[in-house]
Amino acid sequence: MRNIGCTFTGHEPMRFRFGYDEEDELCQQIKAAMKLQVLALYDNGITDFYTNCEPGASMWGAELILDLINHFPHLKLYCVIPYEEQAKKWTPQLRDRYYTILEKSTYNYLISTKFEKSCYLRCNEYLVNHTGLLLAVYKDQSLVLMEPAAHLVTYARKQNKGVILIDPDTAEVTPITVKEGKNRP
Repeated sequence: MRNIGCTFTGHEPMRFRFGYDEEDELCQQIKAAMKLQVLALYDNGITDFYTNCEPGASMWGAELILDLINHFPHLKLYCVIPYEEQAKKWTPQLRDRYYTILEKSTYNYLISTKFEKSCYLRCNEYLVNHTGLLLAVYKDQSLVLMEPAAHLVTYARKQNKGVILIDPDTAEVTPITVKEGKNRP
């Protein structure tokens, strides 16, 4: 199988019932589910993982890959940053994690040097266009349609990319789903 790559995404942390409390049991279950999916993807030849490093599932996925690289040196982490000062208003702890991820990643790609209305949209499209799969801690709900993750999942589906969903309320995994389209046999 050729390496098609996988992008991490998910709801913003305040969408989770545990918010930013990553010691919460549900958060730990979600992270464990993410790890199992990454290992299954690795077993199927996928070694390239992409993230926008936003707090929540995107950051957890990046940290997971950096932890696994010690055991699986073929893994690669690509950070696609919407704009240069993305982490400027984050807490010091989140900024430290962010800069550690950028420092240890395989490659960083900057979409825009300054904030522009379109930088997140362009980042999402870059992530989807450079990978074949999406690993999303995400639930389709009308309340979250304005979230960046909603755009990313919707765009991936329109591009006929595989989407693995982890339910943010239960940590249950929905296997890869791919919409049938003209690009499929």
